[in-house]
Amino acid sequence: MQFSKTAQYAIRTLSYLYRYSEKPHSVNTIHKELNLPYKYITKLMTELVKQGLVKSTRGRDGGFTLEKDASEIMLCDIFEAIGEPLEDDQCILGFEKCNAKNPCALHNKWDEPNQMIQSIFTTATLESLFIDQNLKL
Repeated sequence: MQFSKTAQYAIRTLSYLYRYSEKPHSVNTIHKELNLPYKYITKLMTELVKQGLVKSTRGRDGGFTLEKDASEIMLCDIFEAIGEPLEDDQCILGFEKCNAKNPCALHNKWDEPNQMIQSIFTTATLESLFIDQNLKL
């Protein structure tokens, strides 16, 4: 399983804002520090502000900061904010009609790992990424 580019960028950006929370950061700073595409990060920040995960401050000393405490931001909140909510019933092979009555070839083998992944995303916080190990941005 791999995260979409948007999910990767959102987690990296929010992690950066948490790690360097002493001051607001501009899109340009985030773009340069994380080596992310400028236009992409601009759109992402707009969406994260709309969804209430990031706060934007205007002015010379303005920029972006976390709106919520990092201990309150769950990984599933990040996915939801970027329009990629977790779907625990999604088929790993991409079939539309995959369930216990009509399983794909991996359905039964995927069920337990999928439940574990869902648990991680609903219990892990942005803060815990740094507590558990030193997250590389």
